[in-house]
Amino acid sequence: MNRLIKTIDYEWLTKPTGDPFADTGGYVIQYLWENVYPEKDIDELIEIITKIYVNDWNGKLNTFFLNSKITQPAFKGDKKITETIKYFKSLIEEKEYAGYGYCRMAGRETKLFTGGRDNSMMSGSGTFINFHHTFDKGMMLSKEMIIRMHFIPLGCILLAGKIAIIKSNIEELSKYYVQENVKSNLNNLAFGDGTGVSKSEFTNPANALFNFIEKIIAQKSALMNKKIQASLTLYHLTNFGASPEIEIYRLPATVFMFYSFCHKISYKEEWNKFIRSHYSNSKNKGAKYNPVTEAYELDKKGEKQIIPYDKYKTWTNRILNKLLEGRSIVPEFLKWSKDNKLNIDIIRIYQQNIRNMKKETIDKIMELADFIINDRSEDDIKKLITKLDGISNAYSLRRFFMKLVAENYNKGNEKPLISVKDYTNYLFADGGNAMEIRDILLIAIYQKMHELNLKLQVELENKEID
Repeated sequence: MNRLIKTIDYEWLTKPTGDPFADTGGYVIQYLWENVYPEKDIDELIEIITKIYVNDWNGKLNTFFLNSKITQPAFKGDKKITETIKYFKSLIEEKEYAGYGYCRMAGRETKLFTGGRDNSMMSGSGTFINFHHTFDKGMMLSKEMIIRMHFIPLGCILLAGKIAIIKSNIEELSKYYVQENVKSNLNNLAFGDGTGVSKSEFTNPANALFNFIEKIIAQKSALMNKKIQASLTLYHLTNFGASPEIEIYRLPATVFMFYSFCHKISYKEEWNKFIRSHYSNSKNKGAKYNPVTEAYELDKKGEKQIIPYDKYKTWTNRILNKLLEGRSIVPEFLKWSKDNKLNIDIIRIYQQNIRNMKKETIDKIMELADFIINDRSEDDIKKLITKLDGISNAYSLRRFFMKLVAENYNKGNEKPLISVKDYTNYLFADGGNAMEIRDILLIAIYQKMHELNLKLQVELENKEID
């Protein structure tokens, strides 16, 4: 359909800007035009969406807008609709525009209008003019950007009562997130659910972000741009009343890539068992993970309760939290490896891409693990593991390695176990973490023992995991 309103630059109603709020609204408009209302012009879309907000959602947009025509307590029922349509009509007709200049979101030179908390999010207005350049009475925006803001609620979900918007450096992923939310919100309307914006099944950002990655993986990489590594940013916010706030969670491309790698067919089963063993919930204290059934078991008054994945996946997961926060999960790898198999490739990729460990360092650690395991009695292996586990500083680790070097020499092996280059560049380079090298060596030893089906009972120190 031809768009007929001459004062509207239709390209700027959907064109990506880089702003998470403007782009969310733009993706909603694009989806509605392409899939739901292809014959409707933008003023008609505004009316349709306004009626959904008021008639179906009972005007419950207070988390999004403060004192808008819809959330304004003075307006009741149909007046919310008529006042909203009246406002956007005046915007489209360019009445009372604030001046001419550069739009703060689009970056284009055009007629500008005032954006405040009533028609946009996380901006200052009224007495908070100090939020804006030269103390403007609001954020100076083009009418197209303000129109886009009106569509944001339809492209969102609520996470623990706050707005959740996910933005990626890959546009297809940003668009996918919004369009899936539009589908969910429209489906709820079709089934008569008028409670408002869809609510996430999760209550914390880490679970929501990694669940989104799993949805992307399930698309068989159709959404992935293989030339660019994907990163994600979750904006978790509320624009409610006197307490607007926003938290921004950034998941870097290295973590996205690692998590995707772990879901490859060769690794997924072992990875799932590892990560699912780290859920916890204050209401289900004492629940134990069963790696065979991949369910949690809880003894309540002598009766065993089975909690399946669909139930416990909303619990807190320390691995997901640590990956999002950039904290090491090596201690968890080590604890898990004592009794469970975990493909060493997972450890390798994690160390290289997230912990920035050199490939040569990991290769040398694997060599040392082979040397410790091969041609040794079970008692000797146990003694070496116990000694290695008890090391608590770089000096002791050096002494441990030097004894292995001497042993290799005394066996008449021509090739040195650790060369000078290995020692200075890879094992004890400046800025290296000796205790992490110790932990990775222990993990490698345990995993080789699992491969050889070598089961040894080793008494080790109970180290606290942060």
